[in-house]
Amino acid sequence: MTGSASPTGESTAGDASGTAQRWPLSSLELDDLVEELRARADSARVSQQRLGSLLDAVIAVSSDLELAEVLRRIVVGACTLVDATYGALGVLGPSGEELVEFVTHGVSDEERAAIGPLPRGHGLLGMIITSPRPQRVGHIAEHPDSYGFPPHHPPMTSFLGAPVRIRDQVFGNLYLTDKRSAPEFSDEDEAILIALAAAAGVAIDNARLYEHARTQQLWGEVLGDATQALLAGTAQDEVLAEVTAHVRRLAKADSCAVALRRGSDVVVVATSESEGVDMSEGSESVHPAFEKGEVVRDPAVLAAMLGPARIEPTGPDGSRATVPVALGETPTGVLVVDWAHEVHSDLLVHVEPFGRNLAVSLGAASARSDRARSELLEDRDRIARDMHDNVIQRLFATGMSLQSAAPMSPPEVRAKLDRAVDELDAAISDIRHTIFALHRVPGSRPLSAEIATLCGDAAVTLGFSPELRISGPVADVPEAVAPELLAVVREALSNVARHASASSVTVTVVVDDGAGDEGDEGDADGGDVRVVVTDDGRGIPDGAVRSGLGNLARRAESRGGTFRVASATGSGATLEWRVPLVEPRG
Repeated sequence: MTGSASPTGESTAGDASGTAQRWPLSSLELDDLVEELRARADSARVSQQRLGSLLDAVIAVSSDLELAEVLRRIVVGACTLVDATYGALGVLGPSGEELVEFVTHGVSDEERAAIGPLPRGHGLLGMIITSPRPQRVGHIAEHPDSYGFPPHHPPMTSFLGAPVRIRDQVFGNLYLTDKRSAPEFSDEDEAILIALAAAAGVAIDNARLYEHARTQQLWGEVLGDATQALLAGTAQDEVLAEVTAHVRRLAKADSCAVALRRGSDVVVVATSESEGVDMSEGSESVHPAFEKGEVVRDPAVLAAMLGPARIEPTGPDGSRATVPVALGETPTGVLVVDWAHEVHSDLLVHVEPFGRNLAVSLGAASARSDRARSELLEDRDRIARDMHDNVIQRLFATGMSLQSAAPMSPPEVRAKLDRAVDELDAAISDIRHTIFALHRVPGSRPLSAEIATLCGDAAVTLGFSPELRISGPVADVPEAVAPELLAVVREALSNVARHASASSVTVTVVVDDGAGDEGDEGDADGGDVRVVVTDDGRGIPDGAVRSGLGNLARRAESRGGTFRVASATGSGATLEWRVPLVEPRG
């Protein structure tokens, strides 16, 4: 027998003869039907509300571009949507096999501290890592992959997890536990979480792109400020000190150092360290910090100058980045960044090009400095030529005129003319010293090379090469004393060439830094420099005008030194000029 419900709500049935019979619908069956319709309406309303909540969560997740805030909102939104007590987002490391970051919700800071180290991806957490698809478990403790909880961990029962993908790559996993309104999570909860995870992947990708662009901008600002300062003439060490401080801050590192080539050595020129981190020699987590002025001996750091940039572990927890500072194929130095914790190679995306660009900035500043030095030398050379061709020649002509007039003048006038000629000679000598100083730029050439050049130039007027003897740390002669020393050598050789008729000259320069024995003649307050010029000529006759030598004597006395000339007719002369290395006290 078959039956059906009529449009009036009555039940119909067919008998054996095919005649339909009508049976009245009971009130119980009508109540069940109404209840079912009401339940379906409520379910549709709840589904609509949850869909609205999902859209609200997607909007909330996408409304910020700070990566840390985006991750937090994803976890909070997931817990709200499926009514979970606890939630977490585990971020996978570069290997894709372990968690390197764990963003939680529902657990206080005190509880997290009591639990201890963050999970690495064992048990149910690792199940989604090895098999990246949604997982739903009614009772965590009963699951065969359950790893157990560490001490002080809150108890958890139901579990729901889903991977968060960025394009085809798994960024991390969403983990939810303990549904409040039901013993376990439902199929609908799983569908809602999958939808949220898809939207979260887009939001995370946008946040990462924004963070990358913003970080690039910050690195570019540091480099731009450093380049501008270098080209403006700011001292290189001062600029690099600022660079190391900014690099340490941007890389969230504990120390940073820049070492550059200085001749055959690689010397640390700038360092920066964070406070409160053990960077001592005995620290196991990081390398000892570099000190400014230290000569780098570490083979690994020296090898890093030839590249490529790398980040390597140091000790049980620390990390070190070594980045070449190279101009093209020419190694200039190395940038060293240390962390007291483990970091990943993602930082090289910013640090490696920064090292290359820093080398370009240093090279541009050096070229600009060389160009400015060349322009300065050219300008000084022009001034020196003008002084020699115009001023000295006119003074010399005036002196010759006065000397020719002296024999025709009365004795008292002759004496005044002789004194005037002596003053002109002294002025000419001073101008010559100034001309010579104009050709010398501080730091352009070593002092010993300048002395050797003077002796070589004097060979043209002498007819032979003077013998040069240099002893002691000539490089320690202060910049203020060096021009005076060179003027003494030049004046002495000029006098020999003009008046001595010598066949040999010996120039001796001795620098005593004051570190000798207590009985030494060196200056006890910091040493002295001595110039001795000896020739085998005819000597200085009695009554000869000594205007140039008198000028050198005044220069020595003004610096607290001495000047002596020993000579005998026919046996040559010895000139000794001696001044302290340290400026005399007032």
